[in-house]
Amino acid sequence: MGEEKKGGKEQKKQLEEEVDAEVLGKLEEELKELAVPVATTPPEHTKLLSRLAAMDEKVEFVTGELAQRQGEKVGFAIGTLYGLIIGILAYVLFWIV
Repeated sequence: MGEEKKGGKEQKKQLEEEVDAEVLGKLEEELKELAVPVATTPPEHTKLLSRLAAMDEKVEFVTGELAQRQGEKVGFAIGTLYGLIIGILAYVLFWIV
């Protein structure tokens, strides 16, 4: 029985290897058939790239403006808290002295 199991495992391994070899062979044939196209940039493509670059600049500008506004809001909140703390400390110190 042990020999039959070993024989079955060996057959499975051989079958898997054969299938893998077949698949690899087919893939290699397909890759040989496929040709890499050589592309030149037509004027439309160049115009499209320039329009995309312009849009990208606009998006970056708007993103920067939004980040700046958010920073101003956070800075205002932090400044207000620091002002309140300093004011409360000054009030307490003047009442003690």
